[in-house]
Amino acid sequence: MKIQLENWKVLKLNFTSSEEGNIKENSFDLSTGHFFPEDKPNTFGIGFEVEINDKRFDLNIETIFMFKLDKEISEEFKLSDFPKINAPAIAFPYLRAYISNLTLQSGFEPVMLPSINFVNLAKDKE
Repeated sequence: MKIQLENWKVLKLNFTSSEEGNIKENSFDLSTGHFFPEDKPNTFGIGFEVEINDKRFDLNIETIFMFKLDKEISEEFKLSDFPKINAPAIAFPYLRAYISNLTLQSGFEPVMLPSINFVNLAKDKE
């Protein structure tokens, strides 16, 4: 079976600069999910929601990554690790690069998101 990342896009973006005197703790929160569109039996999607609270800004972003298979998706595939672990691991570097470039091009030091262990993240969800 061949699987390909077909496209991705930002669904929601909120980037707010903080005031200089406002002192707060940095935080990072990531959540993921997957879905299977009924009208496209060989396609599935991965969604990410990221919230970053930095001393200099707040960033909330929602993205969606669409994958295409060369055949119809089976129930076995839906229950497999690929949509929960492998696909997010394939998509996440694109999101990391986007956030790094967004913060850099916005006049801040680039944010380098941490590496994520999607195996542990999937286990934590269960």
